[in-house]
Amino acid sequence: MASFSLTSIPLLNYPFVPNIHTFSFKPLSSSLSLSFSNRNKKTFTAMAETLDFSSSLFEGGFGSDEDANSESVEEKEELQCPPGLRQYETMAVLRPDLTEDHRLQLTQKYEELLVAGGAMYVEVFNRGVIPLAYSIKKKNKAGETNNYLDGIYLLFTYFTKPDSINILEETLRADDDVIRSMTSKIRKRKY
Repeated sequence: MASFSLTSIPLLNYPFVPNIHTFSFKPLSSSLSLSFSNRNKKTFTAMAETLDFSSSLFEGGFGSDEDANSESVEEKEELQCPPGLRQYETMAVLRPDLTEDHRLQLTQKYEELLVAGGAMYVEVFNRGVIPLAYSIKKKNKAGETNNYLDGIYLLFTYFTKPDSINILEETLRADDDVIRSMTSKIRKRKY
């Protein structure tokens, strides 16, 4: 076991360790010992354990190699954007009082509208009923004003031409069952 000693190393003058004069480092079998002493011959010792990452999540998961091979995790392959198309996502917030059948009809309606506009690889994620960040007042075609505190969130991801987005947004704005909607282009990050 090696022991090193350095003298007169000032460390930021912490109130609990003023003017350190001796610093010693002693590696133990699986731990590390640091000792500090000052002018008043007070010694402060710190112990640290060394970590072994040989069978950790960094090397393929927890446990042995047999456990990692028995449960294979399928990674979803990222879709490549077809030439001339861009990747978009549309978040639509529906009224929370819709029945399941009515929600499915609306989902199918907007999915068919996207496909008719030239969209490819349309995926729909139903996020369920989620409380809104703030209450939204919406007036329907009949002139009634409703105050919404929750909404059914639907996320559409797809590849399409930029021209076909306008038709979808106009249809979503005109629908009384849609509280809010937003379409955004997905850009790939360059690291």
